[in-house]
Amino acid sequence: MSSVQNVVLFQDNPLQLMLGGEISPINVAYQTYGTLNADKNNIVLICHALTGDAQPYFSDKEKNGWWQNFMGDGLALDTSRYFFICSNVLGGCKGTTGPASVNPKTGKPYGSQFPNITVQDIVHVQKALLDHLGVTHLKAVIGGSFGGMQATQWGIEYPGFVDNIVNLCSSLFFSAEAIGFNHVMRQAVINDPNFNGGDYYDGAPPDQGLSIARMLGMLTYRTDLQLAKAFGRATKSEGDFWGDYFQVESYLTYQGKKFLERFDANSYLHLLRALDMYDPSLGYSDVKAALSRIKAHYTLISVTTDQLFKSIDLHKTKQLLEQSNVSLDFYEFPSVYGHDAFLVDYDGFDKWISEGLAGKN
Repeated sequence: MSSVQNVVLFQDNPLQLMLGGEISPINVAYQTYGTLNADKNNIVLICHALTGDAQPYFSDKEKNGWWQNFMGDGLALDTSRYFFICSNVLGGCKGTTGPASVNPKTGKPYGSQFPNITVQDIVHVQKALLDHLGVTHLKAVIGGSFGGMQATQWGIEYPGFVDNIVNLCSSLFFSAEAIGFNHVMRQAVINDPNFNGGDYYDGAPPDQGLSIARMLGMLTYRTDLQLAKAFGRATKSEGDFWGDYFQVESYLTYQGKKFLERFDANSYLHLLRALDMYDPSLGYSDVKAALSRIKAHYTLISVTTDQLFKSIDLHKTKQLLEQSNVSLDFYEFPSVYGHDAFLVDYDGFDKWISEGLAGKN
């Protein structure tokens, strides 16, 4: 099926948030793919990245999902073998409750009143969705980037619930440099004259700030080799000297404007901060105590050319998992696509995703 489904959760008992506060009710947008087998032991949860949604794949091929080339009959995300579930994250803007959703207490969008959320909160909502659907066990959880953090947290929070974890291009902690990038992106949004402290839904949105933030983000997802090959120092035929003079500048401007069509600025801020704040030890005595809870087999895949989740950070993650006695397979390879390789470099990930989902015999 290709249409998003919706369910309302936490109506009677609000979700208690890790950083304090609560939220109720929570609408969750989700999608399923493939066929559930008789034993109900082929269920795989897909956790999307920062600006993703509940639709990684469209079976009718009229549109492209964000994992369109990875998913389908006989592919790495094999719809003839597994039953996939993917939901939009808490705090998002693709159907699940987020800052743009109506606050039932005021009848207006949450805006600045939307509470601070964590990866742990996102995972708790995903678990509530699975409980609602009657899912009692997962063959695997898979995610890339921000989704990889969610996949890791699943192993910590629900160690007997998951057989396999597949983490693509994501570490246990976001680096200082990466947090710095996110800070600049947030400031671009917050300092837009239209931001209004997050309460902009009755007027013009902070489009300029959000588009600038997206432009910076795009540079962290790409590689210098990729940009050099695509654009080099080529200029536009009628370039604006102080604007889009070089082709690469025009590309970034296009990406910034395109992003405005599909994402909310407040959601971007909240999810960026959840990314920064991710700490698997939250709620536990230390990192080892948290990671030692993981019983699932863990597949970690690093892209050596990733400029956001760098190879050194993935190696630190590998070391911490090994020290915590987690059953681990670690792979790495270079890709011209950098961080975004997990979305587009099928040949690089195919074998390891397939093996990671299947797990150890």
